[in-house]
Amino acid sequence: MTTPIEPTKRESAISRVSPQRIDPPEFDPTSIWMALTNTEGIGVCVMDRQGGLIFVNETTLGLFFDHPIDYHGKTIADFHPPEFVKERLEMIHQVLEQNRPLKIEHILHGRPIVSAVWPIHDVKPPYQRVLVISRTNTKIDYSGLRIPDHIETMDTKYIDLGPLDCLSRRELEVLALIGHGLSVPQVAGLLHRSQKTIENHKSSIAQKLSLHGQAEMVSIVTSMGLEVDDAKRKRMTR
Repeated sequence: MTTPIEPTKRESAISRVSPQRIDPPEFDPTSIWMALTNTEGIGVCVMDRQGGLIFVNETTLGLFFDHPIDYHGKTIADFHPPEFVKERLEMIHQVLEQNRPLKIEHILHGRPIVSAVWPIHDVKPPYQRVLVISRTNTKIDYSGLRIPDHIETMDTKYIDLGPLDCLSRRELEVLALIGHGLSVPQVAGLLHRSQKTIENHKSSIAQKLSLHGQAEMVSIVTSMGLEVDDAKRKRMTR
């Protein structure tokens, strides 16, 4: 009969202590910041309670702004519609007041973006700042960069459809349904319209977006992460 090997005192101590450890290891904050802000595909932004842009890396500029900007001394109100700004400031205030992060899933410039807004625990002034980490669905592998599911997700009322902004609300619904694999008869049944009406919408969508065939419709819906309910969101004016 094999005698079980008893753990050493040091191994026992490690097994008892490790699961409870929450303190980070000693490191140079500058090196961590440089690694984070220069990782391909990861947007990093620091904002204050009023939406002031304190730091914005190149990826964030590409995700949230459709043209180069000088953000120094500016706020999000200088670049985005008032309704969008109001909603985002409410989210920032919630993060700061509740001292816990929020996740936002939104479509801007026709691209799906997931952002996590984290409270910054400043040790000296200025206080009341948040760190916004963002990413989009691209060919980059994000398997190790997922935003934890337990973080509360805040639903946005607004959408920036980019090239799809030329579509009517009904056309957007039809496109989303077709893009999720539904046939024309199925779409007609769900929207309580005739098949001929849906075919007309489908033809109009293809013409407006210069698409050739249903496969391209599926591709554009998949790449944008478009859902039927997105047609109900208020479009951002520019």
